[in-house]
Amino acid sequence: MSELSAQEAFEIGGLYSRYNLCSDLGDPDGYADCFTADGVLELMPHELRIAGRAALHGHKVRDLATRQGYRRHWNGNLLLERRDDGSVRGRCYLMAFNGPSGELPAIGDCGVYEDDIVLDGGTWRFRRRLLTMDASTWTRR
Repeated sequence: MSELSAQEAFEIGGLYSRYNLCSDLGDPDGYADCFTADGVLELMPHELRIAGRAALHGHKVRDLATRQGYRRHWNGNLLLERRDDGSVRGRCYLMAFNGPSGELPAIGDCGVYEDDIVLDGGTWRFRRRLLTMDASTWTRR
């Protein structure tokens, strides 16, 4: 595996931030654009698989409609490794928080992301995200 340049690592770190902010702040278009056109999100142990930008957009619209208060994602220990085919394997921990407006949040989710990231039209995007939850308050809607 070859090393990522500092610029590539910075850009991919931006992808992780964009994904979290779009998810939390209610931007389904921006959220779906974090994925390739055929991108996939899988959530275990919920056995949820969402494929394609239109389905990812719809998933985020439904998710936002059921929220009460606010949600915040926090990723840590991001590790990026370039594969021989030029794609990047990304791994990080997830903590997500839910809170009523004006109050401090509670931990809602804890897990690990395992990502397949590719350069798509000059922009780094997720081709596949596998989120394995250690524990979660999220329910399938």
